[in-house]
Amino acid sequence: MTSLTSDLPCPQPGVLFPDFAPVLRDRKRLSCVPPARAGALVALDAVVRAGVDVQAALDDSLSHASLSRQDAALCTELVYGYLRSEIRLSWLVRRFLKAPSKLPPGVLALLCLAAYELTQCDRVPAYATLDWAVSAVRALYGTGVSRLANAVLRNVDRLGDVWRVADFYACVADNRDRLCVRHSAPRWLVDLWCDGYGEEKATALLEASLLHPAPGLRINLARADGADCLQQLLSGNVGTGRQASGKAGVVFTSGGTPSEVTSLVSEGRASRQSGASQSALAALDPEVWPGPVWDCCCGRGGKTAALVETGVAVVAASDPSMSRLRGLRRDFARLGLPVPLAVRASAVRPPFSCAASMARAGSCGDGGSPLAIDGIEVEVSRGQSATGLVNASGLGSGGLFGTILVDAPCSGLGTLSRRPDIKRKRTTAQIAELVALQEAILDAVWPCLRSDGVLAYITCTRNPQENELRIAAFLERHLDARLEIAYETPLEDVSREFFYAARLRKA
Repeated sequence: MTSLTSDLPCPQPGVLFPDFAPVLRDRKRLSCVPPARAGALVALDAVVRAGVDVQAALDDSLSHASLSRQDAALCTELVYGYLRSEIRLSWLVRRFLKAPSKLPPGVLALLCLAAYELTQCDRVPAYATLDWAVSAVRALYGTGVSRLANAVLRNVDRLGDVWRVADFYACVADNRDRLCVRHSAPRWLVDLWCDGYGEEKATALLEASLLHPAPGLRINLARADGADCLQQLLSGNVGTGRQASGKAGVVFTSGGTPSEVTSLVSEGRASRQSGASQSALAALDPEVWPGPVWDCCCGRGGKTAALVETGVAVVAASDPSMSRLRGLRRDFARLGLPVPLAVRASAVRPPFSCAASMARAGSCGDGGSPLAIDGIEVEVSRGQSATGLVNASGLGSGGLFGTILVDAPCSGLGTLSRRPDIKRKRTTAQIAELVALQEAILDAVWPCLRSDGVLAYITCTRNPQENELRIAAFLERHLDARLEIAYETPLEDVSREFFYAARLRKA
């Protein structure tokens, strides 16, 4: 086996694709790459170079390729697997190269994708991987480079499973750089988790981020057969990899989702939702929340629907994106649920804040605030009463809510197993901006909550600044608030995703 290069700098994501873009845009040249791999390269280029969401990039790539079901599954595995493992793959491949910087980035992209197959795709024979990768390099870059590619990939294949052992990375001198390489994480993320949680917990989070997420399903309990459907999915399945989650959830811990899931979703009997997300919401005991409820960062309404399905009185849902609100309405129609008042607005400038001020001053003091209620633009002019708009949603006297759900915009670091592209998109500066946004939202919606009301705060991240420290800072600023429940997804959770939740009570 070729000797390994030592003292390599810790690689960072996103360095392999820029000069490969012209090849990826030329479908004729790319024809030398088998369809599943070509589709994966095109999707990865969109993620790495253009910053497209990984699922959107994959969907677009698959829509332009005529792939068999098997090839589409392989393409999906390669895209997500590469993004989860990118830093480690780059490090492994470069260890067998004397001058990796002199190679065209396209060669490194092909080598890293093939290295993922060799190390983690057990169903793909090594000879098949070597054949397509070396042939593609030869067609694109010539015989000399293809010989080098063949040697590198054969050396990667000879590693066997040794790359899984911690001692294999002992040659990386700095301990945190070692974590970066072994767990394929950028240094800022390793620093954030080590500083925030300690090395042991950080390592557990890093390990979980490399695993496939376990799909989750939420049964629609608003249907007459909902409870029976949930029981049927869970009962009689001991040892088959199905676990209950939250109030109405099932997590499929092995073998993917069963065939009946597609029909359950299309018939409105179920929705796809992370088990960790369902558990975080359930941990805040929504069945005892005082009504009416406002979901002030509703997105496409996954948690809104989960609440309505279990009888929680959600009367209003708001989001800055009209497309997401339209998605909420479509989903509620699929599920057969009554749609709450849907308002296009940022939670930083609550659409119902004028109602709270109206209760004190008798009119809408800010004025001139454009709203979009149920998709219709409405202008609330200075001095105009907001009573009609607010009372139409069932708010009642004073226009104050009994509960406000803040499913806060966050860094998403708890969902890296499902959204591995977040590792390349996020920066410490962006996270600081999100922290400021979360703080602004909490301060803005608090006046819309009545005395003895509940504020429910949820994020899908693991970052003290966005979670426990954000709540602690809020409590310091608002002496009329007290913390009743704090929850975080256990490290051993089968969903392999991590949420934070807190329930505050207003004095």
